[in-house]
Amino acid sequence: MLTQHNYTDIDQANWDKDTILECCQPNKPGTPPCSDCCYDSWENELIKVNPAYNTVVELTNQLQNRVDFITARRDRYKSWVDEFTKVETLARAICDQLGLIATQSDKIWYNTCEAEKAIEILFCMIRDIYMQIDELGTLYIDLQNCVTRNNDPAINKGQGIFKYLDDYKTKLDATVKTRDDVIKNIILAIQLSSLIRNGISTKDCPTDSSYNPCAPDPTPCASVAGAVYYGFKTVICEWYNDFACDVACVDPPPTTPPATTTTTTTTTPTADCNPNCELIPTFDFPICNNSFKTDVQTWVDADNALLITLNQQLNDAKKRREALLACKTSLDAAIKVVDPAARCKN
Repeated sequence: MLTQHNYTDIDQANWDKDTILECCQPNKPGTPPCSDCCYDSWENELIKVNPAYNTVVELTNQLQNRVDFITARRDRYKSWVDEFTKVETLARAICDQLGLIATQSDKIWYNTCEAEKAIEILFCMIRDIYMQIDELGTLYIDLQNCVTRNNDPAINKGQGIFKYLDDYKTKLDATVKTRDDVIKNIILAIQLSSLIRNGISTKDCPTDSSYNPCAPDPTPCASVAGAVYYGFKTVICEWYNDFACDVACVDPPPTTPPATTTTTTTTTPTADCNPNCELIPTFDFPICNNSFKTDVQTWVDADNALLITLNQQLNDAKKRREALLACKTSLDAAIKVVDPAARCKN
């Protein structure tokens, strides 16, 4: 069984063979005696079928061209959306790196602030040491003057207490000589720490616990109203803000498919529907919220909805075309077989 319906023999007893002659008309004057009774009826029917077939062929071709055009346009718009998606992915990757650099810059800035404080404390300690060394030098002079003015004949120069005073003076002078180099280096360390801090950010160092370098969710480029800072972190945050890294993607509003009809004049919003002749597209970040990207996605959705209708219309037209073609082919074949001009040839 090739189909789901079983074959049933014709009821030979109740079959009226005369029904085959329903199409027969009385022979017209001049009709050859060998003409078939259905010839005229089939010719009349073919006259009606031909224009109907030609009309549906033209309609099918127009619908096919329309489907091909909308499909190509939809695919082009879709490629634009795909490019937007790629750009969004790359931009978010850049944002991640910029955020990481900005966060680390904050920590380096904070560390340089603490290092600067530590170097300043070290400078104060070294300065205090050399101030005490100066006091020791004053004590040495006082002690030497005291011993010298004593005029004790038992105390000779280079002997006894004078010998120890000379050794002390030698070591004291050696210590004093290191002062210039040590102070110079400690000042240079303070200068470098300040340059590093200002090179990262000119923001003042925190004087309280307002900044937490170990915060679990830091805001890398939080702005302070009315404050203007310079430095490496400012450049990073300019890029971070230009990429709108802190702006989350918002789901676009649901698009309403365009009204469709059974005709082929259905229109859909496209980039050409721009009565003000503005220069588009314009791009801004984040790309996921870009108005032009949203428009293009709307065009894709509109074309998809339109293609559903057009494909249905095309399929219906193809069915009518094939049905009329089958009828036309059958009529042509039947007329050719019963054509009196051919049948009555000697």
